[in-house]
Amino acid sequence: MNFNFNDIIKQSVLNNFSADMSPVSILISLVISLILGIYIFLVYRQTVNNEFYSKDFNKTLTLMGVVTSAIVLAIQSNLVISLGMVGALSIIRFRTAIKNPIDLFFMYWSIGTGIICGAGLYLLACVVCITVTLAVFIIERIESPTSLGLLVLHCSSIENSEKAIAVVKEYSEFCRIKNKTIRKDNVEVILEIKSKKESELEKALAADNDISRFAFMNFDREARI
Repeated sequence: MNFNFNDIIKQSVLNNFSADMSPVSILISLVISLILGIYIFLVYRQTVNNEFYSKDFNKTLTLMGVVTSAIVLAIQSNLVISLGMVGALSIIRFRTAIKNPIDLFFMYWSIGTGIICGAGLYLLACVVCITVTLAVFIIERIESPTSLGLLVLHCSSIENSEKAIAVVKEYSEFCRIKNKTIRKDNVEVILEIKSKKESELEKALAADNDISRFAFMNFDREARI
């Protein structure tokens, strides 16, 4: 018994695939994808920290939307190509480690923009980009809570270390001893603290003659471009 491919797939499904796509519509989709990709490039450069920023990754975001848009256009043109694309893309595995979780968001944003532009929904793509940008900058303006940090104190005796800990507690919302190392001529105390009065605490510790030296570690310091 002979089967026809058109008999297996409903004609209404086949009609949704247009084999003839005008060069103008293809060019418009790719150009708008490129413009929005450059827009995402600028937003990423302005919002990501210096320590995590990668220009190569940012350029990838720009081009990823264009390539995704081209793939969506190819899938729309022919059913056989769409099935082949699904099979080909299903075996792709990305091995590059993502250093910053926000990179996942920008990658998903770039791919989503390419899909929307490839589907011809240009107004939706622009509205999504504007809305996401507003959300990103509003969230950036929200002050993050003070994170826990480590304070290392060096004192000459146990009594002096206890006085120093009392000073730290006066300027801290949270203070807990993590480690204490006692030597003959030196006592090292490591404190886990949470303080919004860091500058005042530094001045108080610097003015205390019982403290030979101290060091802050692991405080959140976000550098902006």
